[in-house]
Amino acid sequence: MNQFSSGGGRGGYRGNRRDERGGGPGGGRNALESVAQHWPDYLKDGYFGADGNLKIEYVSRERVELLAQKMATLTVHQIRRYFGHCRAIETRLKSGGVSWAAVWPEVRKLDVAAADGAAKQPRKIPDIFHDFIRRNVDAIKTEKDFLRGFLPHFEALVGFGQAYFKRERS
Repeated sequence: MNQFSSGGGRGGYRGNRRDERGGGPGGGRNALESVAQHWPDYLKDGYFGADGNLKIEYVSRERVELLAQKMATLTVHQIRRYFGHCRAIETRLKSGGVSWAAVWPEVRKLDVAAADGAAKQPRKIPDIFHDFIRRNVDAIKTEKDFLRGFLPHFEALVGFGQAYFKRERS
């Protein structure tokens, strides 16, 4: 079991089940929900404006909170696992002991883990969160993209989502 696993059920890759509309939790949807349905042109021109600074919409309540609401089936534990993975990469980069090239595969693993979680039956993560991760991993090209673009954007999602993500039972 890796750091993204939700536990329960059998592990392993089960192939792409994005076309299935089966019943049960996570199934039975008419269409797969994507970020673009709620935020047209999402990440179209990258994280940064012409001035080189992070575009404000990627950390604004107006835009990011809507995504968090649509991801409300995530648990706090699930989102923190993904975010914690990113923070660990950030720590390694900022310590100076590792290059961007060395951690790039770890960034790519976010997409792998999200694809796996979305493919499980029942789904472990909602399609829109899988789409969020996939689109962001695709948008990350440089260390700056990761540290100054994606991380603040993901942090805003985690922060605004605290009111919506499910709490685990004690």
